[in-house]
Amino acid sequence: MRAVRVECSIPSIEHDQRVQTALQAVSWDYRGVLDQIDGCLRVMCECITTDGNCPPPGFKVGGITVVEILEEWTTDYLTHHLISLEFEQEIVGRFFQSRDLTLLAGTNLTSSGLIIQVAGRQSSMVNFLRAIREAVPVERITSAKSSDGIIQKGPTLQQHRIIKVAHRNGWDEVPKKISIRGLASKLGLSKSTVAEQLVKAESEIVGGFLENSR
Repeated sequence: MRAVRVECSIPSIEHDQRVQTALQAVSWDYRGVLDQIDGCLRVMCECITTDGNCPPPGFKVGGITVVEILEEWTTDYLTHHLISLEFEQEIVGRFFQSRDLTLLAGTNLTSSGLIIQVAGRQSSMVNFLRAIREAVPVERITSAKSSDGIIQKGPTLQQHRIIKVAHRNGWDEVPKKISIRGLASKLGLSKSTVAEQLVKAESEIVGGFLENSR
């Protein structure tokens, strides 16, 4: 599977209202795909600010909507906001409907520029890159670079969130106090996504436990 890195400089995209809004924060880092709903792509991003202010749920600009602020925490003088963003089908969602193309860790927007890292089937990659070039000036396209989060041990951020909500609502009790349907409703995800991610997360946790107990 091929993986590429697309880089756009700020001067070439700073006229875009979405970029102007985003650059009020220190950075936006992609953390994972949450779901695809009616052709829209829903992803998890970490927004870092200096003043604690980030776009609130319901905020919309240029086909991108802030769905939910999942968690917030502070480190030194910065505030980290874990956010669910939804990209309309016409902007980004259409490229990921066939599920043969995916975003990679290392995708981010900062004052240094926009970086998009993707992997997938070559034909889908070509269509995606063509659309990017038509939409914005691209500075360079290279092979994707390794980044923290592409290869990791233990549950992903999305899986961690699902596990936490499940545990708080009695998923681990006997008998269970909440169903997959109930969890999906609380999380704003499809039942299949919740079920799949729960299995993967539990497998990672058990695997880590067995490895550490050798």
